[in-house]
Amino acid sequence: MQKSCSDFQGVLVTGGTSGLGLEIVRLFLQRGCYVIATGRQTLNLPGYEERFKLYRVDFSDLQQTADTVKKICENHNIDIVINNAGVLSPPVYTPTKNGFEYTFQVNFLSHFLLNEIIIRRFGNTRTLSFVIITSMVHKLGKLDSVLSREASNYNPLRAYSDSKLLLALMCRQMAEKYRNIGLKCFSLDPGIFSSGIFRMQNSFFRFLYTIAAPFMRKPSSVAAVLSELLNGTEYSNGVVYDIRKKIKPIRKIKTISFDDFMKKSYRIVISYIDF
Repeated sequence: MQKSCSDFQGVLVTGGTSGLGLEIVRLFLQRGCYVIATGRQTLNLPGYEERFKLYRVDFSDLQQTADTVKKICENHNIDIVINNAGVLSPPVYTPTKNGFEYTFQVNFLSHFLLNEIIIRRFGNTRTLSFVIITSMVHKLGKLDSVLSREASNYNPLRAYSDSKLLLALMCRQMAEKYRNIGLKCFSLDPGIFSSGIFRMQNSFFRFLYTIAAPFMRKPSSVAAVLSELLNGTEYSNGVVYDIRKKIKPIRKIKTISFDDFMKKSYRIVISYIDF
């Protein structure tokens, strides 16, 4: 039997003000759900004022991210979390105000922080489901220089691929680590589709993307697949699905212990997690 919005109270969508995130927001609102979105832009959805709430936040600021997520947890019950926010890596090395490479923090580290806060707040009282948006390029990730990345060894494709591999691996670890509280998590590789993820790219890249976008898969179709997987009778825990709802393998990491890496990442965000 499929779940309906009467079976849960809140859906949180990161990056919900444009592209795929906005289509996910619209889809769940149309199905009667209460939806909370985070994003950098303003967003008005006439007719849904009673079931939609936007929190503006910049994921390149860990303190702002933590404060916003804690406020969300205080004001809303959450059952489903969609880790969707993300950027294509800037063409040149760009540090955040917290001192980390921009893609690493926005795509991965801030979602790791957000997820841990939500699990601490609701994990013992609600059945949580997480969907992690990864990418087909997660297969190119290696992770051997993520925490030591700087201008001298920066490569945009490598930084983006590593961030998407980290998300897939994080999902698998969450499913294993929190199985005792019934947490469910899967990743979705949406393939190539049109979105606004190119916002930090140069004008020529944006021009080419604008030309190609009409020939790409629509974000609404990706949102529909996500919903079908999430609301189905059963889905596998901790795996990566492609757009055809087939399970895809996650790259094996030889150059780094992922458990050790996550411990280091946890030490980074622990000061922001405590309520």
